Amino acid sequence: MNLTAARLFEILRQLPGATCCHIALSGGLDSCVLLNLLAELRSQLPYDLHAIHVHHGLQRQADSWQTHCERVCQGYDIPLETVRLTLNVNSGESLEAVAREARYRAMAEQMGEGDLLLTAQHLDDQAETLLLQLMRGSGPAGLASMPPLTHFGPGWLARPLLTFSRESLEAYAGHHNLSWQEDPSNRDQRFDRNFIRHQVMPLLRSRWPAAATTLSRAARFSGELLMLVREEAEEDLAKARSKDGDTLSIAALKQLNSVRLRNLLRHWVSATGAPLPSSKKLARIEREAVHGRIDAVPLITWEDWEVRRYRDRLYLCRARVIDLPNQPLIWSNGDELVLPEGLGRLIARPGEDGISAAHWQNAKVEVRFRHGGERCRLFRQSHHRPLKKLFQEWGVPPWQRSRIPLIFLDGELTAVPGHCVCGPPLARSGEEAIVVEWVNG
Repeated sequence: MNLTAARLFEILRQLPGATCCHIALSGGLDSCVLLNLLAELRSQLPYDLHAIHVHHGLQRQADSWQTHCERVCQGYDIPLETVRLTLNVNSGESLEAVAREARYRAMAEQMGEGDLLLTAQHLDDQAETLLLQLMRGSGPAGLASMPPLTHFGPGWLARPLLTFSRESLEAYAGHHNLSWQEDPSNRDQRFDRNFIRHQVMPLLRSRWPAAATTLSRAARFSGELLMLVREEAEEDLAKARSKDGDTLSIAALKQLNSVRLRNLLRHWVSATGAPLPSSKKLARIEREAVHGRIDAVPLITWEDWEVRRYRDRLYLCRARVIDLPNQPLIWSNGDELVLPEGLGRLIARPGEDGISAAHWQNAKVEVRFRHGGERCRLFRQSHHRPLKKLFQEWGVPPWQRSRIPLIFLDGELTAVPGHCVCGPPLARSGEEAIVVEWVNG
C-alpha cells in the first residue's frame, strides 16, 4: 500500500480526540516521514503538533541527531522538546530494553491529560516484533505485538503507520526529498531485532514475499483474541474480587478451569501494576495458593512482589523487609505522626466512638509495634483479651499484624487504628472524642 497524506489522515480521524499531539522524533527515516506527513496535514488536524526527541547519549552521533531534529522542526515550525537521558544498565539487562523503557517513560512525562503520542513503527517493525515474541515464548499479549492504539501515560499512544511497509516509507521519503539520520547500531546483529531484520526476514521473503504482511496480520488477529481474553478475565475477576477490591476469593478461583484461572491471575497482577510472574511462578500460585492444603501458608515471590493466602483470600502485595523500631515513638506534638519504614502516618481528629479527648490531651501518647503478649479490653467487655486472638477474629493476615501501629496512653494499649478502642479511655456519650486514623502508604 502506497503511503500518502490522505491515507494517513483517514487513520488519524479514527483516533481519540486530543488538544495536543506529540510526535516521537528520533531523526531516522520513519519518524522523519511521519513528521513530514503531519506537517502537511496540519491545517486539517484538530490538535497542535509538538515533537519530542530523546537524546540517549549512547552514540557518538547523538548530538548531530539532535541538531538534525532541531533543524527539521524549525523548517516545519513545529515546537521540539529534547529530553536528555543518562542510562544505567545493570548486569544481565538488555541495553536495548533499558533504553526503550527509559525513552517511553521520558515521553510520557512530556504529555498532558488526554494527549496523543504518535510513533512511527511500520508493518515491517510489527513483523519483527512478532518473531521476537515468538522466540521468547510469549502469550497472547506478546503475540499481539504493537497495538495500533493503547492507553499511555496520561493519554494515548498511537502507531498510525503499522499498515505501511518500510519500502513505502522509503518511497515517500525519496519522492519528497527528505533527509534523515542513519543509526549505525541498526546494523549491529548482536541485537536480536537487527538479526531478525537482516538475516531472518530476507530468508522468509525469499520463500514468502508477503511474509511481513502475513506476520503483521497474525499480530492483529492475536490482538483481537487478546481483547476477548481480557474481557473474560474482567468478568472472572469481578466475580472473585472481594468487596474492598484488594483480594480474591479462593472459593471463586477454584470454580475456574486451569486456563481461565491463569488468565485471571495474569490480569489481576497486571491491573495492580506488578510485573507478571514467570510461567513457573504462576503454576506455583495455582498449585500452592489456590489448590494447596487449607492449613498451608504459601508464599510465592518474584522481583519485589509476593502472593500469599490467608483463609479464603488471595493477597498480592509488595515484598517488603521492614525494620520496625524496638522503642516506642513519642507522639507529643500536633495531630499527625509520620511512621517509619514507609508505613504511612497517623492522624488524630475529632470524631465519635473514639478516645476521650480529655484523656488524650493529658496522657503520654506512644506508638508501638507488636512484640507479642498485648491485651485489649473491648467496649462493654469486662476482661482483657489477647490481641492475637482479636486479630484472628478481625481476619487480619499474620504477616500484616506486626506492621499495624498500636496506640498506648500512659503505657496502656488504648487503640488499634482501624479496628478498636480499648478500655476506659473510650469517650462517654456526649463527651469530646479523638479518633486515630491510619493512612497507610
